[in-house]
Amino acid sequence: MVTRSKRFASGVITAYGAILVNVFYTLLSVRLALHYLGKEQFGLWALALQISGYMGLLEIGMSSAISRFLADHKDDVNGGEYGSMLLTGGIVFVLQGGIIAIAGALFSFAAPALFHIPTALASDFRWVLVIITSLTGFSIATRSLGGPLWAFQRMDITNLLAIMTLVVGYGVLWLGFRAGYGIYSLAYAGIPTAILSPVIIYIVCSRNGYYPARGSWGRPQWGLFKKLFSFGKDVLLMSTGSQLVNASQIMILSRLAGLDAAASFSVGTKFYAMGQQFVGKVLENSGPALTEIFVRGDRMRFNERFWNVVSVTAFLATIGATGLMMGNQTLISLWTSGVIHWSLGADVILAALLIVTSLSRCFVGIFGMIGDLRPVRYIYFLEGCLFILLALPAVRHFGVIGVLAASLVAHLLVTMVISVRVSSTWFDSMRPLVHIIWSILVITLVVLVAAIAVTLSHPPVLLDIILTLVIILCVSAAAWLIVLPHKMRSSIILKINKL
Repeated sequence: MVTRSKRFASGVITAYGAILVNVFYTLLSVRLALHYLGKEQFGLWALALQISGYMGLLEIGMSSAISRFLADHKDDVNGGEYGSMLLTGGIVFVLQGGIIAIAGALFSFAAPALFHIPTALASDFRWVLVIITSLTGFSIATRSLGGPLWAFQRMDITNLLAIMTLVVGYGVLWLGFRAGYGIYSLAYAGIPTAILSPVIIYIVCSRNGYYPARGSWGRPQWGLFKKLFSFGKDVLLMSTGSQLVNASQIMILSRLAGLDAAASFSVGTKFYAMGQQFVGKVLENSGPALTEIFVRGDRMRFNERFWNVVSVTAFLATIGATGLMMGNQTLISLWTSGVIHWSLGADVILAALLIVTSLSRCFVGIFGMIGDLRPVRYIYFLEGCLFILLALPAVRHFGVIGVLAASLVAHLLVTMVISVRVSSTWFDSMRPLVHIIWSILVITLVVLVAAIAVTLSHPPVLLDIILTLVIILCVSAAAWLIVLPHKMRSSIILKINKL
């Protein structure tokens, strides 16, 4: 029998493999795109992706709802309730996918004028938007097929599938550029994911018994839809707020500062986004196991394992923040051959964002695991509203730095404060969090001083890279000893030896 620890380990290992492949995909695809398209068209593509993200909100959180409630019934796949949940969700997803595709096509006619797209690029922007929103709609229409993977803690399948689609997608992207399709190549690169993912997921789930046997599926039920919708609408509120922050950044920049600023922001924050993925995989892959522990009523073990997840998340976030402050400028300069200019000030804000967003995600995520998002359902929406109020004047005076600073202030004042406050009622003490925060502050302040010293001294590129790697190694050792409690370190070493 495969244990939770082994499922978690396989999920994390494959997740980091997917991130590594994604790093290479991003490095290669961005250089390829900038070579064939230039900054303005690349900014156009980044804007189209953000709009597609907003269209995805029409999914209204059903994916999270189905995955969460399938976990309640996964011990009885053939009991009827499990199959009814899948069928109910499947009908909803098909309807949602069609609505998203149609809405994307209709919005594409107004989008060029709304975002002040130059006339010469308006037609391409319109058709690219139609293609990617159609692919988004198709992906959502087939999403019910993969619902059991989360409930059965098979994140390794999801990660391996992501690796495969990235590799195939890059091949399609390269062929598209070579064939002269220009910006359309970026849209066509998403076709392999849309087609291959549902086919492979269906085969895997069928062979592993994650679908009910014939005659045990039950039937779609209105009551189940209301249950899914009740949870899903809370997810939607949270997703909408998250989009107000994350997706609005490029929209605000492209409208008020131009496509060049949007392109710079898109490239300059790539390694930050990868850092979020790297750190977030701990919570993401522990979520199914923690949910199972909660469903089975072991609250003491749930709390203990949750604090372990927070500690490891903080440890990785500290290392990621160090990498951003010490090396992001150099990497962007090398990556884009000096086309994109970035500053240490922006990297310091990104480092702070990585730490606070990683921690707050843990305290928000606990309510998804217990199946009740009501205490935090408005949290990201409030943050998004505050962000827009701060970002609109900030971008006019400070450009990219203003947008990043607005993101940090809004997240600290709203999401971090509220998530910690409402989750504190779940625990006997919040002392572990206090220890983590002070430990991170001490380490990152030392790194900031080092980053300023290195930037002012303008070392050769090779020496800069060596210094960055040395400091990251030193911070990793310090964070291992300071951020992680002794019991946690011993437990990690023991599990690594067993694996």
